[in-house]
Amino acid sequence: KRDMKRASSVFSPDVEYDDTAFPEPFVGIDSLERHLNLCADALPASFSFVLDDIVDVGNRVMVRWHVENESEELPFTRGMSCYKIENGKIVSGTDWKEPAVFKTGGLELFAKSFFTKLKVEPYRLIPLAVWVTYCYVVFFSEWFFGLPAQALETRTWEEVRDLSLNFFLVSPILGLPFAPVVHPGLEGIFNLLLSWAALFAGFLSDDRPKKPNLMPMLPTVIGMQFLTSAFLLPYLATRSTETEKGIYREDLPRVAQATESRLLGPVMGFVGTGSILWGLFARSQDFGGFQERFSSLMDLLSIDRVGSSFLVDLAIFGLFQGWLVDDDLKRRGVEPTNSTLATVAKYVPFFGMAAYLTFRPALPSQQDD
Repeated sequence: KRDMKRASSVFSPDVEYDDTAFPEPFVGIDSLERHLNLCADALPASFSFVLDDIVDVGNRVMVRWHVENESEELPFTRGMSCYKIENGKIVSGTDWKEPAVFKTGGLELFAKSFFTKLKVEPYRLIPLAVWVTYCYVVFFSEWFFGLPAQALETRTWEEVRDLSLNFFLVSPILGLPFAPVVHPGLEGIFNLLLSWAALFAGFLSDDRPKKPNLMPMLPTVIGMQFLTSAFLLPYLATRSTETEKGIYREDLPRVAQATESRLLGPVMGFVGTGSILWGLFARSQDFGGFQERFSSLMDLLSIDRVGSSFLVDLAIFGLFQGWLVDDDLKRRGVEPTNSTLATVAKYVPFFGMAAYLTFRPALPSQQDD
């Protein structure tokens, strides 16, 4: 029945479970429950485990099993499990399956889960196809603006260093002595992009112990501060669709609880707006008025792979920023089709997302019940 919560209830809180298809044992009930949920999400509904033999000697139980798909046994799916029981709970367990040369359990599970999702929801091909195209064009192509990443151009690394030193424009605004002088248009684009990437932290509730994803979202959001769409797109393609309607704030990890704050939208909206204004008006003595700075920015981008890729990232963010909104509203008990706020979040680039995170309904707390 795939009731993983009920399945987890038969294990001790400090259980140690060794599925030998995976490199390390799962220690503790939270780790095991996450593994069980991921397995349930990965295997199609037509798959079932069939028990062949059971040996019960009191506090030790051994089970021989195989896996079937629509009542037909699948090849290479036979296995055996051994459990130790204390006080009516399983305190340790080990699974053995037909031998493999490598510990391929995680890779196999990832592949099975992704292709199952792709079969049920073919639209996942969209972010996948965009990701493949993006990686080729931005990192490897010879015809896109500037030199490809493997050229290891010194000017590219210096530009990345300088933009990083001026992160969120703190250094140049404070006049810090180490703040480099960078084209304000490029600084504006860079910091608008990073503030937009930071807004995705408002969707960390999409990844939690009872809804594990193939790619965890917190590392994805952190990675987006460095490689933006290269992290976002595979997450969107592989994540699990939301099935719960209405969850509690306490169901979330602590970091996700923090990013539920309504301050995230206004703060990042302020940073993004400031970045746009900086690009338009800052450093006028060095880069002149709008026409002059626009012309020099276009000249720079025509030979700059990094800067040109930022514009591609902005376009991708605009296209996919609404991808997570419907499921986020489901978690809050709101029907997405009846929400004007959802429409704004999906179709107004950047500012719509900031507004959504500011005004969306809060997750309920168990303390309120």
